[in-house]
Amino acid sequence: MFAALAGLALATALTGGAAQAAPPAGHDCITPSGANLNQIYGIKERIVSPPICLEVRAGERWVVLANSWTTAAGPDGAVYPAGYTPELPAPIDDFSAKFHIAKYVIDGGTDQERVVVAGPEVLRTFVGADGLPFATFPSPALKPLRPGTHTFAVYVVMSAQHCDGLGVNVELNCLPAGLTEWFPQTPFEVVGKYGTPGRP
Repeated sequence: MFAALAGLALATALTGGAAQAAPPAGHDCITPSGANLNQIYGIKERIVSPPICLEVRAGERWVVLANSWTTAAGPDGAVYPAGYTPELPAPIDDFSAKFHIAKYVIDGGTDQERVVVAGPEVLRTFVGADGLPFATFPSPALKPLRPGTHTFAVYVVMSAQHCDGLGVNVELNCLPAGLTEWFPQTPFEVVGKYGTPGRP
């Protein structure tokens, strides 16, 4: 993964107020530091977010929440690879402007493969306690799955190259135009009832 892809733990350092959701007891995705991702992102459905939340219940709609993308705080102090010029001065605005679509692939490579495509409406931006902005794009609420082991992967399509302003390494600090794997295919479990793995 790119060095500038911040783990979800970054969400625990938000400086602004968190959006409020009201998932049922035991439903929330909680980080090791105690941050409630459902509340932070205002998500009512159960969240699948490796490595901390990898289980949903059969019959429930659910949401994929993968890694975020962090940028320099603003144009002042931002550094870029040679030959790159952002379209917008603030790196986080440049990322948002170039974010075209996200693709969420469920059970990829199987007869049950399903692809959900979402546009910029899923993009959310925040500022961490360190002053660095970051963006993430939770999936729309996804259809329930049968009990058993399933997989998801996330891809992003950028309309043009974007660099985060945090370094000059193209491989680590930039996203190319077109399709990029954002989060690799990862297994998770759908259970028939809480705590008991189901069978297909």
